[in-house]
Amino acid sequence: MTAFNNILIVLDVYNDFRDDPDHQPPEIKKAILLITEKKSAKLVLMGCGFEEYLHDTYSKFGKNAIEQRKQFCEEMERRVQVFADVLTSQGFNVRCSVHWAYPRYEQIAKVARRLNVDLVIQHINPKIEHAEHNLSRDTWQLVRTCNKPLLLIKDKDADWGDEYVVLAAVDPSHSHNKPLGLDSLILDTATQITKTLSGNLHVVHAYPGSGGIFSKKDSIHEAHRQAMDALLSDYSIAAEAVHLIDDSPTKAILECENAIRADITVIGVLSRSRVSEAIIGNTADRVLDYIKSDLLILKPG
Repeated sequence: MTAFNNILIVLDVYNDFRDDPDHQPPEIKKAILLITEKKSAKLVLMGCGFEEYLHDTYSKFGKNAIEQRKQFCEEMERRVQVFADVLTSQGFNVRCSVHWAYPRYEQIAKVARRLNVDLVIQHINPKIEHAEHNLSRDTWQLVRTCNKPLLLIKDKDADWGDEYVVLAAVDPSHSHNKPLGLDSLILDTATQITKTLSGNLHVVHAYPGSGGIFSKKDSIHEAHRQAMDALLSDYSIAAEAVHLIDDSPTKAILECENAIRADITVIGVLSRSRVSEAIIGNTADRVLDYIKSDLLILKPG
């Protein structure tokens, strides 16, 4: 089973929380909930900032700018340290990692690999200010380059519900899933999260049955049902929590996520360059951009 005991938490260093350090951002609150074993847990609070006017290549770069950049980095450290102090007082093993870096996503992915973390957590940066679910280019690049499990916090003001609901999106009919073990990874991880949270696990699989013009709709459904039964044979999941939907993957995932009020949706990615066709085909942008729950993205080893 997947365990989350070594977590990299990426904080927004452009927010100053020092006036209210006990009001933890959602990245920290949710990381704590996902920890499998507190005694062995390690939390890394990461701050990553950059200002173009303070960079070496900027036309007006000079001694004053060098000092300002130093002050900028020191300020980042102070802002991250606020939460390190609070978490340390609560008995957690915490360290800080602050970086002057651009592009930001490259530094996050690099640190995640170097520290060999179990999970990376960050709040999304909207592509459009005040947009509810649009991912920025930086977040998209992080999805592509980060080879560690990545939890994207979608709503900075929303906590998970009292009864935690986890949705695992799988596709047992896809040829890549069996050799890569992607569906098993998704289910193992979703199962562990559900156990840690004492929550409820749902599984969704979509298939375009109505598109098979040379096959009977019933036979298509039966083939996908058998594939789903085989995949879930090693897992204890209630029949009413298994959603086999004749629709496009995009619509199925979004509608199921909304119907069960999922707190976390777990999906798979086949490579650094593209989101798995096994899950969402060529419509990844719609799912990742507009899904309302927090999003855990996994890649096969």
